[in-house]
Amino acid sequence: MSSPDINQFLAAFSGDKKFFLNLPVLWSVTIDGVTEGAINGILDYAGQSWKAKTNPLSMTKGGVLLPAQEVTLPTESSNFSAMDSGTSMGGFLPGYALTSRSNFLDRSFNINFLETELDIEHYFMRPWMISIGIKGLIEQGPTLKSSIEVRQYSNAGKFIKGFKFKKAFPTNVEGFTLNYDNTDFPIKSVTFTCEDYEQIET
Repeated sequence: MSSPDINQFLAAFSGDKKFFLNLPVLWSVTIDGVTEGAINGILDYAGQSWKAKTNPLSMTKGGVLLPAQEVTLPTESSNFSAMDSGTSMGGFLPGYALTSRSNFLDRSFNINFLETELDIEHYFMRPWMISIGIKGLIEQGPTLKSSIEVRQYSNAGKFIKGFKFKKAFPTNVEGFTLNYDNTDFPIKSVTFTCEDYEQIET
């Protein structure tokens, strides 16, 4: 089998748009399902001074649209076990069977949010986590689980890829240092887990 011509490959790589590197890229994050009112209702009941605040980022459908710099997708893993028939006649190796897929607690993903003037990590993610700590995740009354969609766009505004995380909720918000050395775009990292996720085509 002959190897492909390297010059032909490089010519296609430099001239074919499907090989172009879209840098920089931006992720948009839509959080839909859990609401500011649901979080604040739990916090008020518990006598907490924390309050969720999403305006003016609130969307008409009740979701929250946020900019992000980086999204780390969940690890997908499967566990297998040897299925020995109890005999080694003929020297055959035992077969293997899939026993389980990674559970939702292991199916975590990280989003690095670009901090806006509102500071979405401080005014939404932390109150959300605190309300979960008070109420738990048993579905009674307003839900604290959300549908989260992340979509990646090129610098020309073209959709590249996307993922939808079902029944997701935050499990960790990264600490940060307050000082006078402010960067142009402060980044706040939040870890979520979800029950399942799927690819978005458009």
